[in-house]
Amino acid sequence: MGQDGCMTTERTPLDADALRARLGADVVPRLELVAQAGSTNTELAAAASAAPQAWPDFSVYVADHQAAGRGRAGRDWSTPPGTALTVSFLLRPGVPSSSFGWVGLLGGLAVVRALGAFGLVARTKWPNDVVVDAPVGTDEVDGWGRGRKVAGILGEVAGDAVVLGIGINVLQEPDELPVPWSASLASLGAVIGERAREDLLVVLAHQLWHLDERWRAAGGDAAAAGLVEEYAAASATLGRAVAVERPGGEVVTGTAEGIADDGGLLVRRVDGERELVRSGDVYHLRLRV
Repeated sequence: MGQDGCMTTERTPLDADALRARLGADVVPRLELVAQAGSTNTELAAAASAAPQAWPDFSVYVADHQAAGRGRAGRDWSTPPGTALTVSFLLRPGVPSSSFGWVGLLGGLAVVRALGAFGLVARTKWPNDVVVDAPVGTDEVDGWGRGRKVAGILGEVAGDAVVLGIGINVLQEPDELPVPWSASLASLGAVIGERAREDLLVVLAHQLWHLDERWRAAGGDAAAAGLVEEYAAASATLGRAVAVERPGGEVVTGTAEGIADDGGLLVRRVDGERELVRSGDVYHLRLRV
């Protein structure tokens, strides 16, 4: 039992052979499953750098438990063993590097699509989170409202490739969640089975593959591929009053109006000027505009 009296969902270890069979070599040419990793992004990037030919495009590196995961700006991200899906994809997209900012957004869209298969209506929170609204009547959290973070995404350039890390909270009980604005599929009442993490990875990988193919076919032009519109439709950020804290500490306040061609966030500041923000922490303000 969890501390709140909820029955703990069975935490079945991931099965590499089953995953390879279900994913298919035509989609995932190499899948490596490790019992524990510090950071799947760090370990995959190091392995691919040491032996590039051994890690073809769309290789997958997944950890049954990630002990020292990293979020944006180097923040720690960790979960209890057997509760989360922690996976990194190696992408060699062959598009201009100026388009690489879209890789993380594609990851967010893939998570949104995948969670739909589990009965959850998820949305992207620019730049690297996926949220699901808690039930009506749930306390709001400053900067998040009723949105609860279920997934985090981290894209990192590694030479001519991009390592895309995705972490999804799957089986955590409420008392195992680290912050008030986080949730898991289980805590939100998603329909999940004994092999929920395996099922989720299969759906996620196929959704990411399809989105990535569209993006590449358009030469990295997300607008031409119809991905700007799709991202906007899935966004919990666009149309809101926001405060964006840039890495240097500067705060841009205004209305999130759109997504730029390079994946940046277009913000109409309170003084009427439009500003492009390429990185930062976004806080959703209570006022909808």
